[in-house]
Amino acid sequence: MEYEDQAERLKNLVARFVLKYNYWGYLFSRVRRRPIKQLPSIMGVGAEPDGTISLAYQPDLLAKTDDSVVARVIEHEGLHLLNKHIPRLIRILADETDPLTKKSKSNIWNIAADCVVNTQANIKDGEIVIDGKEYPVCLPEKYDLEPNKVTEYYYLELLKNAKKVEVPMAGIGDHGNWAGGNLKGVADLSSLSRKVDQHVRRIIKESVKSFNKERGRLPAHVADLIQGALEPPKAPYYQIIRKLVRGSRFSKFRRSPTKINRKRTYSFVLGEDVIPQISPFPGKTRDFTFDISVLLDTSGSMSVDDIKEGLSGIKNIIEKDRYCHTTVLEVDAGVEKEYTVRKVRDIQFNVKGRGGTTLGPGLFRAKELDCDVCLAFTDGYTENINEYARRLLPKKIIWVINPNGTARNVNKTGFVVRI
Repeated sequence: MEYEDQAERLKNLVARFVLKYNYWGYLFSRVRRRPIKQLPSIMGVGAEPDGTISLAYQPDLLAKTDDSVVARVIEHEGLHLLNKHIPRLIRILADETDPLTKKSKSNIWNIAADCVVNTQANIKDGEIVIDGKEYPVCLPEKYDLEPNKVTEYYYLELLKNAKKVEVPMAGIGDHGNWAGGNLKGVADLSSLSRKVDQHVRRIIKESVKSFNKERGRLPAHVADLIQGALEPPKAPYYQIIRKLVRGSRFSKFRRSPTKINRKRTYSFVLGEDVIPQISPFPGKTRDFTFDISVLLDTSGSMSVDDIKEGLSGIKNIIEKDRYCHTTVLEVDAGVEKEYTVRKVRDIQFNVKGRGGTTLGPGLFRAKELDCDVCLAFTDGYTENINEYARRLLPKKIIWVINPNGTARNVNKTGFVVRI
């Protein structure tokens, strides 16, 4: 009976939001709700094995909590959906095999995600009282972090001091089903993350359409998050790279100790008592990796969003093919920084430069690295790259030009992608 009462109460609360033109009512009217008595907190959004989203809630805690607090918790969970925190975490864990590492990274991501949404919702300590108990609120300042940063920034900073980070036993919402719990039987987490991402986009799009049809007005921070959640990827960078340099995967070879060298197969027929002078091993096998240089224009004319697009391009590449060898070159008037990226956490957010723009040194360095392709993020306001001798430049260049940029100084040297 208690389950039915609280299910009806939650249903009515969501309906009341709709009647009051509160966006969270429109969003959660499209999310399945299910009671879980063992839930450590009052409620939490989570992924299902089929790629959908559900809102789990603890009936006993819900029964002993005021509507005003429940409304704040629903807003907290809704912001997790708008920030797409669930599919983003699943992508991070897709290549992890060690259960302890998965658990540790999940805990760190949960804290980072809560720091973001609690800041966005302006939730303070002492505001969330559930069953007479004051629940802790994760905020950036509690971990000596700067406010108003993206989740990945908090995640990577907290990951550096993972052993010192205190994980709250129970926060405002439960994150147990973000990438664990009922997802243990899912074999392909990368595929699941795409399904969850598409499902979240769909329910956000439907909720906004219904909300706008009424006379509701979205708060500015919610409107910005919705716009970010619904906008398509700027460009499929890895697909472009693969299309342009796919031939290199069939023309490159590397030594392989397990493959027979066909030119030396005669050594097998010398007889049992004859020791071959030349071993038929190693042979050769095709090298299917890409060597990619990412040139990131960090000059003063590049905005923060333009540089973030470059960093997201790096993330797109390593998520699609972990065997790629990716080198990042930060360039303004020269090569300010060079580093190799193998995992998302290797991406460095503290870019150097912000001076003038001379991309030649970065291109020459990419040529020295003998990369298969150079992916260059820039606004195009640089020296005339078209005047350089082609032999000085990388074999293939993909220029990613921002909306306010120009391609006239680079368009004769490579493939141009306009954002």
